Amino acid sequence: MNRRRTGVHGSLGAAAALLAGCLNNVVTVADERADAATSESPAEGAGAVDLLVVIDNSGSMRVGQDSFNNYASALTSALVEQHGARDVRVGVISTDLGTGGAAPLPGCAAPNGDDAVLNPRARGEGTRGRSLAELPAPIFCGGFESSPFITLRASDDAMLRYWAPSCHATLGTAGCGVEQPLEAALRALTSQAGASGPNAGFLRRDAVLAVLVVSDEDDGSVRDCRQHDGVGPCVDARSVWDPSASEWAHPDLNLRFYMYSPQSAQDPTWPVDRYVDPQRLNRGLLGLKPGHPERVVFGAVTGVPLALPTRADGGTDWRALLGASPDGRDGYAGDSAEGRVSMRAADLDPACPTRVVPACRARGSDALRAGCDLASQYYAWPARRLAEVARRLDESVLCGGAPCRNGMVASICDAGDSSPLSRFAGMVARRIVR
Repeated sequence: MNRRRTGVHGSLGAAAALLAGCLNNVVTVADERADAATSESPAEGAGAVDLLVVIDNSGSMRVGQDSFNNYASALTSALVEQHGARDVRVGVISTDLGTGGAAPLPGCAAPNGDDAVLNPRARGEGTRGRSLAELPAPIFCGGFESSPFITLRASDDAMLRYWAPSCHATLGTAGCGVEQPLEAALRALTSQAGASGPNAGFLRRDAVLAVLVVSDEDDGSVRDCRQHDGVGPCVDARSVWDPSASEWAHPDLNLRFYMYSPQSAQDPTWPVDRYVDPQRLNRGLLGLKPGHPERVVFGAVTGVPLALPTRADGGTDWRALLGASPDGRDGYAGDSAEGRVSMRAADLDPACPTRVVPACRARGSDALRAGCDLASQYYAWPARRLAEVARRLDESVLCGGAPCRNGMVASICDAGDSSPLSRFAGMVARRIVR
C-alpha cells in the first residue's frame, strides 16, 4: 500500500564505485543499437533469457528501488558474463494497475494505472503522467529511454550492461498504493503481448522466461471478472476499493489485503492458481511455455524474514515459512534481532493496530526504538501470495518428474545485499536453452 517513508536511503557506495570505473569506457550505443529492442535472435530465443522485472512503485519503495538499481548488474551481468546467455531482454513493469475505475484513490488516478505496459516510465499512463519531479533521474540509459525493453549482450559496453536496466526501473514512489504484481506480470505477458499490443515482440519461443518481483508488500491482485480467464467461477471484488464497503475483513483499505482468510468470502484477490497452477500447465505463466514448465522461473525480493527457514538441502522450507493450515495462521513467527516478525495470515500487530506484524525489519535496526511508522524503522509486510507462487515453482511444478526448483524468495529488508540477485541469475541460468 501507499506508505510514505522518510529518512531511509539505500547505500549508493557500490553504485558510485562501479560508475566511476565505467566512465572511462563509455561508447555511443544509441545508433548502433537503435533496433535492438525489436530484433529477433536466431533460433527464436535459444541461449536467451526474457527477464520481466516487476517493480513496486508505491510510496514505501524508495529503499527497494535504490537497492535494486544499485545491484541490477549482479543479475544481468551474471547471466551474460558468467552463465553464457547469448542475450538478455529486460522488460520492466510497475505494480500499478489502478483501481479499474472503481475509486479515485491517491496515486491511482489513471483507471488502469500503467496497465502492465513495458517501460512505464516512458509508456505507462500512470507513471508517465506524473511530473518529472516525482521521477528520479536514471543514471544511464544508453539510447533505450523510450524503447519497450532492453537487450543486453556480452559485446556491449560495460556501462550499458550495468546501468541500462536502472533506466527503466527508476519509477519513483507515487504509484497506486495497492500493489498487483502477479496480475501485472500475467497481463504484461498475455493480453498486452499480442501482435498489436504494446508489449509485442518481448517474448521469444525458446527463451527462458524469468519473472522477478521487487516489492515490500504482498500481492493484492483484485478480482475483476472482466479479466476472468474462464477457469472456475468468478465473484467480482471491485467493491474492495470502496472505503464504505462493509463486506471486507477490515475497514482500513490496507488491512483488507492482510486480515482475510485465504479463499474466504473476505478474500478480494484472484486465486494463486490463476498465475501458477501445477494441475493446469497450460494456464497462467506456465501456459506461456507449452510443454516446457522448466523454462519459467520466478523470484521475489519481498516481505519475508531476513533468516528464512531452510530444508536440509539449503532451499527454503516452505511449510515452515507459510504453514500447513489453509488459513495460513500457523506460518513462521519469531523474534529477530530487529524485533518480532511474522509470516502468519491476519497477524495484527498489537503494538501497531494499523498493520500486521512485519515479515522483516531493516537489518541492523534497533528493536528498542522500533515504532509503527517507516521513519523509525523500515519494515516489509508478509508477502504470502508471492511466496506461494515461488513455492509452487520450487517444489510443486515438476520438470522431468522431479521438482523444478524454479522459485525463490529473498528479504527486501537487507538493502545492501546483492546475493539474492546473483542467486536468481544462477537459477535462471540452469534453464537456458543451449
